[in-house]
Amino acid sequence: MRKINIILYFIASICTFQTAIFPVFANIASHSDSEEKKYELSICAIYKNESAYLKEWIEYHKMIGVDHFYLYNNGSTDQSHDVLVPYIKEGLVTEVNWPIRRSNHHLNISSFWALSTQIPAYEHAAKYLAANETKWLIFLEIDEFIVPVCSNSIKDILGDFREFPGVFVASDYFNAGKSNELPRRTLLIESLDLTDTPKQEIETCVMKTIFQPEWHDSFKWPPYENRFKENKPAVQSTRNQLRINKYVNRSKNVLNFGKVKDKLHVDSRTLTEQEISLILQNGYEIEDKERVIYKYILEIRKKMGFETEIIR
Repeated sequence: MRKINIILYFIASICTFQTAIFPVFANIASHSDSEEKKYELSICAIYKNESAYLKEWIEYHKMIGVDHFYLYNNGSTDQSHDVLVPYIKEGLVTEVNWPIRRSNHHLNISSFWALSTQIPAYEHAAKYLAANETKWLIFLEIDEFIVPVCSNSIKDILGDFREFPGVFVASDYFNAGKSNELPRRTLLIESLDLTDTPKQEIETCVMKTIFQPEWHDSFKWPPYENRFKENKPAVQSTRNQLRINKYVNRSKNVLNFGKVKDKLHVDSRTLTEQEISLILQNGYEIEDKERVIYKYILEIRKKMGFETEIIR
């Protein structure tokens, strides 16, 4: 009987030990599985003299769920840094001074800038700043705005792509300044006229990809496109999920505005993507009747200190 009692006591002790210790291991495993990066989604951009546009661009992307910005200052001589100071103090922006790297190579201007400055900046962001801090990263320009179509938050959409190293996002182009200057107290994202893709230098073009930096290996060039570890492929998002609105012709005396294009009076929502592309390639513009980004305008105008009604 005494032996039986000892055995029963031993079994009870084991059960008590299991009850006490297994939840600890379970919690450790659970914590490890759910451990997340400091940021869910971040944006990296190289900028120069963008003081007129930075606030709207940052406030908009904050609104759709962007957690952090890695901004590389490429020799600005305007008030861009002053615009960023409140966001830097908030911890929202990491600013990196990134002047043009000098080289003795005899390259054309775009190739020189890309090889000496742009590629190293992107590699620096992807491998040294963002790799340990953010789950998703995208390289944008200050005239480009990510548009989550089927949700108000881009994070809701990215959850569908967690198994992929990257997500390709298509771009729409808007003519932001037919009068050679954006009207005062008007948001860039209030521009409505869809236009054809402007002529671009292949050396500086970027494949718009929201990607996971921990899977980033290197870049194909030109244009910039991520190579991922283990040759994992990125996936293309649909236009009903994500888009990027790019606003061209916004800066006075910077771009060649040329002849004002005729606007075709047609409801863009009734056209296929191929029909829209063909019309734009033939020199017309189309008013964007869908206006997906307009759901954010009232709030952004408040953030900018503009009157709340939309001016059109």
